[in-house]
Amino acid sequence: MENFEYNTPNKIVLRDGCTYQVDTYKELKITGNILFVTDRNLINLNIATPVIKVIEKNDANVFVFDQVAPEPKVSTVRELVEFCKNYEITYVVGFGGGSPMDIAKIAAVLLKSPQNIEDIYGVNKVIGDRLPLALIPTTSGTGSEVTPVAVVTSDDGSKSPIVDTHLICDIVLLDAKLTTGLPPKITAATGVDAMVHAIEAYTSGVRKNVISDNLAKKAFVLLFNNIKTATFKGTNIVSRRNMLIGSSLAGLAFANSSVGAVHALSYPLGVSFNLPHGESNALVMIPVMRFNLKKATSLYADLSRIINSEVIFSSDAEAANYLINQIESLIKELNLSTKLSDYNITEKDINTLTTGTLKQSRLLSYNLTKMNETDISNIFKSIL
Repeated sequence: MENFEYNTPNKIVLRDGCTYQVDTYKELKITGNILFVTDRNLINLNIATPVIKVIEKNDANVFVFDQVAPEPKVSTVRELVEFCKNYEITYVVGFGGGSPMDIAKIAAVLLKSPQNIEDIYGVNKVIGDRLPLALIPTTSGTGSEVTPVAVVTSDDGSKSPIVDTHLICDIVLLDAKLTTGLPPKITAATGVDAMVHAIEAYTSGVRKNVISDNLAKKAFVLLFNNIKTATFKGTNIVSRRNMLIGSSLAGLAFANSSVGAVHALSYPLGVSFNLPHGESNALVMIPVMRFNLKKATSLYADLSRIINSEVIFSSDAEAANYLINQIESLIKELNLSTKLSDYNITEKDINTLTTGTLKQSRLLSYNLTKMNETDISNIFKSIL
């Protein structure tokens, strides 16, 4: 077995309704001058405000920054740092999907560090310490609450990842009640994103290890078995809880392994065409899995057998193909698009998408099967 390191948040709390209980914040010492990072939609839907009011009951002053948009830009980080100059922030809470949590992680670093955002792009570039940080996911998809990764769109329009153990938070609060009101399409798309995390972590070309493998397998089972119920029977608390756990386990898996080409191909769909990340993953997931099939056959077969224990397969190849076909059917059942044309993306856009993917050299290097420009272009053409 190869040597590896495994990193995780200090504490993960799973309890339905925990975010609405003042004792939660008291016990975990989430207090002081708190920067609460979220998005305007969660304020408008009255999902964030009740939580803010509960936190304030724990002798806390809460300063709300709600200007985080999907695919957040570096300009948002600069705006947030400027916003915080008016306050002596002592604690950061990120509340929402991946975007608010990513921005909260970056803020916790920059409010304690002499560095600027541009100084920490890349891997292990953070100097010094960060502010105490708690993360509260409201979707079951990104796994950002447990990862050392944050992604922003830089000034030139490219995705700029920040990967550093300083971004691993102190406390994660997993409250399934926060997710019961998610619309079906968002539930489906974010759930597929989490499934991709599990699959890519398990089939990673680098950094794969025994802990990430077992987390990925458990995550995949939970996500695959619960995503339809969570999508179409959204108030089912058991399925919502299992999706939330699965998402976090998948996050822990890829945080200590990696993701690969599905994410590399999905990023330019978000940057250039404003597709939600989960929907872009759903578009490219199946063709990338088929591209990787030759090298991933035994690994896909493992995943197939753990969700189809009653099926006897004659070979790994049969089991692997069965898995891909099941996931393809699942994506369609979830009413997620599998064609670029559904988003008015045409053949003239293939070059833009291919060029954007090639910029994701780190993710492409982690993919199990090496991809060149022609491979990438052909995958996009296959889903026109």
